[in-house]
Amino acid sequence: MNIPARVHTSGVPLIVETVRVENISSRGARVRTQRVWQAHDQLVLTGMLGEFRVDAEVVYCQRLGPDECAIGLKFDYAVVAERLLSDTGNYPVLKRN
Repeated sequence: MNIPARVHTSGVPLIVETVRVENISSRGARVRTQRVWQAHDQLVLTGMLGEFRVDAEVVYCQRLGPDECAIGLKFDYAVVAERLLSDTGNYPVLKRN
């Protein structure tokens, strides 16, 4: 899975980064990022077109190379990921359980 998305901070200063979602479940996601994030950072994961939005906490940041990291995100509430990718190019729709 390689879904384009964005993460941004929920506070000040506002930091926005375009990322790739590698894996997603009802409780969290693994996301590739260029920025080093810290455990417990509060982020918002959104679709590129705003088709979903979910609040999350960084649980780990794994350095993959000089300009790449993978972060584990724990969602603040369980979500349902429907149609992660389809032939029509639709992206995830995340809903509260």
